[in-house]
Amino acid sequence: MTRKIRPIRVLLAVVILLMLADFVFRGVVPAFTSSRNDFSDPYVGAWLWRHGKNPYDVALVNATARQLTHSSLVVVPIYPPTAYVLVVPFSFLPWGWADAAWVLLSVIAVGITTWTLVRIGESPPGSDKTWFIATFVFAFASFHTAIHVGNAAPIAIACCFLAVYLARQGHDAAAGIMIALAAGLKPQLGLWIFVFYLLRRRWRLVEVCLLGGVALIGTAVVRIPLSLTALVANYREDLNYWFGPGGQNDFTTANPSRLHLVNLQVVLYPLVHSAISANLLAHAIFILGMVVWAYVVFRGGVRSEPLAISSLLALSFLSVYHRVNDAGILTLALCWALGSVDQQLRWTRRAVLFLLLLLLVPGQGVLTRLQLYLALRVMQSWWWNLVIAPYFIWVLFALSAVLLYAAVISGRDRFPQVAASGTGKMRRDFELND
Repeated sequence: MTRKIRPIRVLLAVVILLMLADFVFRGVVPAFTSSRNDFSDPYVGAWLWRHGKNPYDVALVNATARQLTHSSLVVVPIYPPTAYVLVVPFSFLPWGWADAAWVLLSVIAVGITTWTLVRIGESPPGSDKTWFIATFVFAFASFHTAIHVGNAAPIAIACCFLAVYLARQGHDAAAGIMIALAAGLKPQLGLWIFVFYLLRRRWRLVEVCLLGGVALIGTAVVRIPLSLTALVANYREDLNYWFGPGGQNDFTTANPSRLHLVNLQVVLYPLVHSAISANLLAHAIFILGMVVWAYVVFRGGVRSEPLAISSLLALSFLSVYHRVNDAGILTLALCWALGSVDQQLRWTRRAVLFLLLLLLVPGQGVLTRLQLYLALRVMQSWWWNLVIAPYFIWVLFALSAVLLYAAVISGRDRFPQVAASGTGKMRRDFELND
């Protein structure tokens, strides 16, 4: 008897092939076409750190970058010193080989992200759910952009998701190491996973993570030939280059490339016309959301750990510095949206999937290129700066609101769940961590 092939499988297979082609030709291939990308910062910084030199001296960094990467573009180091420690193995390779190895590691990281999401969501092998997750992750534009520019986000995200998976399996020490690695590369991603388990009082995990973090920081600082005061002053100068008026991470209209930023300040500034006020408003919204989240999760309880963590991660995008590259970490919400059977939350699950689909498409990149051809009056119009251009930010804001609402509703009917794993070990359920 022949087995009938389901149309949905055929459709997903076609979509996967198309997305893999897009992933390769829009994400991987362009990573090799530039002599300088985001990876040049940690690569040159790691080389200088390995040789006992200051990786935050802009003049020294650029002289070294010209020698190592053969590029005349300016490099202003901004990665934390822990990232240079972690990237040191790549600094032993010539730039071309190191860049290729970094791209390969990033591609592997996206594969690990897919695997962990499938495992966290407890998707059966070969199921439609598993195929959908794989299709979604490899199609997600943020991963394409991150690999294209050589950003560390895919690697940090993979470490974060591995930490969540390992923690759910009870491997707290390994989870703590993964979080330390993620925070060492991208603090704005890894630290929120640490905060979650700290508040959940997973002490073994927290201890290992702190020990790993202290070891990384100590190793990084002791090798740099500067006093701590001079190092901080040097780093602040570099931060001012990026975040000062007109810098590439400045959220005001003085920065023409601000669309790559995804924090609320970008849309608040055109309303209040003050950087200080925009910061205060964004931080106030974030704090309010955090208060609600903390009360609901740790007083009322939430049935789904992926929902609790992804709602926290979505809130972190409101006022903390993030770029489009980091949005891939929000794919964790798929584990809840595809796995929940609560009929009361049906519309919220559909809303989360719809909002994630809006984040999936490369609209931000299209708008960034489109503005080069727009008239000045369009570029200066309120509707362009407040609604159209920063649509990605509004989608993130809506996603954080929907996930927080889902956590509130889910917390009203708290009940413990215990399930046995295939190995006979008791799965650590979210509610049992109290």
